[in-house]
Amino acid sequence: MIVSGIRHVAGRNDYADRDGRKYAVAIHNTSNDATAEQEASYATRRTDGVSAHFYVDADSVIQSIDTKYRTGHAGSNEGNDNAVSVEITGTNGKSRQWWLDNVAWDRLAAVLAIVCKTYDIEPRRASVAEMKRNPKVRAFYGHNDMRLAWGGTTHTDPGTNFPWDHLLAKVQRALAGEDDDMPSAAEIATETLGRRYRDYVSAADGSVTRPVSQILLDARTDSHRAVARVEGLERRVEAGFRAVLDAQAGVDTDTILARIDEHAQAERERDEAGAARDAELLALVQAGQDGSVEAAEVVRRMGELLTAQQR
Repeated sequence: MIVSGIRHVAGRNDYADRDGRKYAVAIHNTSNDATAEQEASYATRRTDGVSAHFYVDADSVIQSIDTKYRTGHAGSNEGNDNAVSVEITGTNGKSRQWWLDNVAWDRLAAVLAIVCKTYDIEPRRASVAEMKRNPKVRAFYGHNDMRLAWGGTTHTDPGTNFPWDHLLAKVQRALAGEDDDMPSAAEIATETLGRRYRDYVSAADGSVTRPVSQILLDARTDSHRAVARVEGLERRVEAGFRAVLDAQAGVDTDTILARIDEHAQAERERDEAGAARDAELLALVQAGQDGSVEAAEVVRRMGELLTAQQR
């Protein structure tokens, strides 16, 4: 299952589930203060076999692996086979108040309510003794609980101050329909576009993400190309969100497809204009190097070209 209404960043290390079923929700912490976006990005390229279905921080929940697959999170077959894994960013030493203030509780509860309904999981914490008796207990448990019940790990997260009572109460309320914080497509668009790719961008072909800052650093001598890459990606993502919002608003399919075609044509025209501009820039550099155009004039003309690009 891919939960609708939250971001999905497909991670690595998904494994076939022998019976295709889940019986529990396993709660972990990441043992760091990274964002959910950073954890989900890392999950696209990690090679140690570790994975999780969901990553959570103070303001977002991101799905990494389809829940029909196993993830490598528990250190034991019982945990890996039977649980939907949730990694919440934080460390064992955090206080109860820190956890209360730094988790997107309502959004997480809405997601876990869907998980509970789908797999008939009860929003309560299983005891270690109960887990030892029945590895398919329908409940919630932590990484430390799995360690004590089934071994295979030394991890003791989510820590003694993790507010289990708060999490379970939130999920119970979400199941009862008292909380409805699942974001709409408009909210997703506002949140994602508002961040302006602060954390990372994806290549057009869906390959491994790279930090915007690294793109710019890699292109120190050709920064206009780096800026164009980021701005071009932003336009494509914005067009995709507009299509989603059009569909939600009841716009007919032919109109949506026509708008997408118009956007693609505009992108092609921008690319052609960019290629022509780049050729002019290269010619100017060469003219400056061979002395046919004075350096001051080269700089002036390059400034005009780059200024025109930003209009």
